[in-house]
Amino acid sequence: MSVRQPYSVEEARSYLGTTDAYREVVEGVPAITYIDADDELNTPLYISPQIEVVLGYTTDEWMADPALWTKSIHPEDRDWVLDENIRHTDEMGPYRAEYRMFTKNGETVWVRDEAVVVHDSAGRPVCWRGMLIDVSELKATEERLRRSLDMLRHAMSERRMLLRRLEDAGEQERRRIAADIHDDSIQVMASVSLRLQALYSDLPEGRFPAMDEIRQMVDQAIDRLRHLVFELRPPALDSRGLTAALRQYLERSGAEAGFDFRVEDHLEVEPPPDVRTLTYRICQEAIANVRKHSGARLVEIGLAMKGAGVSVRIKDDGEGFDPVSADDPVPGHMGLIAMRERAEMSGGTFAVTSVPGQGTTVEFWLPIEAPAPPMVGSREG
Repeated sequence: MSVRQPYSVEEARSYLGTTDAYREVVEGVPAITYIDADDELNTPLYISPQIEVVLGYTTDEWMADPALWTKSIHPEDRDWVLDENIRHTDEMGPYRAEYRMFTKNGETVWVRDEAVVVHDSAGRPVCWRGMLIDVSELKATEERLRRSLDMLRHAMSERRMLLRRLEDAGEQERRRIAADIHDDSIQVMASVSLRLQALYSDLPEGRFPAMDEIRQMVDQAIDRLRHLVFELRPPALDSRGLTAALRQYLERSGAEAGFDFRVEDHLEVEPPPDVRTLTYRICQEAIANVRKHSGARLVEIGLAMKGAGVSVRIKDDGEGFDPVSADDPVPGHMGLIAMRERAEMSGGTFAVTSVPGQGTTVEFWLPIEAPAPPMVGSREG
């Protein structure tokens, strides 16, 4: 085990005098190589000529002022660099840090400083042997990358905001149309149906059978309009929540297509209105695809909170398909591509697994708050 009795500056210089044969090799390295005493000032015992290329000081100037390294460190980095230096000196472990330094003419450069302690045969610490590498170009590249990521993050945020505004505008328009149909068209047609029924009742039996057929056609039209109103904006989505609205939609779809359904609700809280609506719309399209194309007998939906968002799984036991060939959306529907884009543009994820004859599983996750890309270019100490 090493004994913490470091060499003095004179002892270290004497010890290093036996290594002059390696100087020519060391000075050919394209970086500043140095040897410092294991003292409070890190007194320089050797510095390679590259110090002049990187920092502008001659070797004589650097060797003459033991405090020049400390004075050359950027004021914003100096405290933590010196603290790290003291900590590694006490622990005698490898030192590595990236920090800013001023050149002789006042310019700022980034350096990567790496050093290890040298021990003699008895285990006593002799000195620190290290290397300073100019990483200014690398740091400039990192800064450009950081700015590009900031711009990308801003663009992604704007895109998500635009999507939510479009979704909100679309939902408001659906509400308006649904209300207009319910309050006007359906009411008028219902009155027409009642009037036709009254007129038909006043006629002799068997006369004008076409009038009853017209009344039935009007009633069928009213049913289709009511279904359209439900498709545009199910009342349960606002009054009873996401799970109730999905159950209601599954009941209607299952009755039409002849499939059973099961819903597992593990949501701890009701999602915010925008996330609730987007979740419902993607589920609605997936269920519509099941109804029209799969021939499924059972549809299962699982809802859960996962991380800071809503996770949904829709599984059917229908015919299945080849996902690779499903890139062309079915006319009248968003298609898998559009569903994926809708989820991913909101900052979420979307996945489909399907095998012909083995059913289909649609899984997606929507964040309650859209995430931002991580920052890069942190300081390393």
